[in-house]
Amino acid sequence: MKQVYTTEDRIYLYHLKNMLEAQGIDCIVKNDRLASLAGEIPMVTVWPELWVTDSLKADWAEEIIAEANEPAKDENKWVCKNCGEEHSDRFTDCWNCQNVKAF
Repeated sequence: MKQVYTTEDRIYLYHLKNMLEAQGIDCIVKNDRLASLAGEIPMVTVWPELWVTDSLKADWAEEIIAEANEPAKDENKWVCKNCGEEHSDRFTDCWNCQNVKAF
């Protein structure tokens, strides 16, 4: 077994666990119930940990996690013709003046 990730966010850790298991990587979560000990022992030691059961798949798991942690690339942008504000292509209305995107 090998630890591949730790974070204070238990929900996100379980999300990563589900992602890895969907790829066929068996893993377990350790320390997910130690938050009540925070302050008695160092914070980082009570964070939940994600462990891969097959150490040979640890590198692959770390690649998947790194990809999941990358910020989304937002290459397609549009500029509002009314006020000139730049927006992500995911939005159809201007947040600044509420003008609808021209298609």
